[in-house]
Amino acid sequence: MKYVFGPVFSRRLGLSLGVDLVPHKVCSMDCLYCEAGKTTEKTLKRAEYVPFDAVKAELEEFLSYEPDIDYITFSGYGEPTLFSRLGELVHYIKENYPYRIALLTNGSLLHRDEVLEEIRKVDVVLPSLDAVTQEVFEKINRPVSGLTTEMVIEGIEKLIKMGTSEVWIETLFVKGINDTEEEIEKLGEAIHRLKPHRWQLNTVARPPAYEIKGLSFEELERVKRKVGYPATEIIAHSKARRKKMPISEIKKEIYNLVTRRPCPVDEIASALGILDEEAERAVEELLQEKKVEEVLFGSTPYIKGKV
Repeated sequence: MKYVFGPVFSRRLGLSLGVDLVPHKVCSMDCLYCEAGKTTEKTLKRAEYVPFDAVKAELEEFLSYEPDIDYITFSGYGEPTLFSRLGELVHYIKENYPYRIALLTNGSLLHRDEVLEEIRKVDVVLPSLDAVTQEVFEKINRPVSGLTTEMVIEGIEKLIKMGTSEVWIETLFVKGINDTEEEIEKLGEAIHRLKPHRWQLNTVARPPAYEIKGLSFEELERVKRKVGYPATEIIAHSKARRKKMPISEIKKEIYNLVTRRPCPVDEIASALGILDEEAERAVEELLQEKKVEEVLFGSTPYIKGKV
């Protein structure tokens, strides 16, 4: 499938069926830490970047098997709210299937009323808020011209006030950029004012688009204590349920996963719910076929798909 991938095991959403709504790599930001790579088209223009009917057909095909999944998640290569028919897709899913919907977004378009209306029936929206000051916002998120952190915060505030979705704000910390005492204090003030259902702390855990470093778990714990927001959690890895698949299917699943999200082999096994030995065999074949490559992040080898 071209637009639907997984299901993969998400640290936050359990077993999640991913849906790509923009090509690689169309986005409104060029975040330093992005695991999908550097942005090639930076824009705030909404359009039907991928064919709506093709996405719908792939969903119909996959969901006809009534899979045991926790969420259908709009995520992938770029910013999903740039897809101009997002509202139609949300409506179609909610009218025809029992699954919960999640939206991973950088928050750049949430200040627009038409976007909020389109995502009204989304069960969980997970916007990013990595900086409060414009200087740090531009350093870490590298936004399209004209986009400000005030616009992002305004959009998240409007979303929370709308009250139709759970809102889990994610802040991803990069060492030396948004982890200063001043920025953490301002982020904390914003979180306490916004009052999201959850505030999730993250850091660089996969090969990023640019050369940066993350924080340690202890440093994230310090941020959590300093801000003192009750519904704060540090995102942690979990294990998926085991399932049996033929090697050809495992290879397809792995390729679909690592083109969007580079992973170590053990995490591939966890994400797909397969044995470590199965993941190792499939990865070895994919390496031989030159469909994936091994990249080092720190001292850990990650498998990354070739797009």
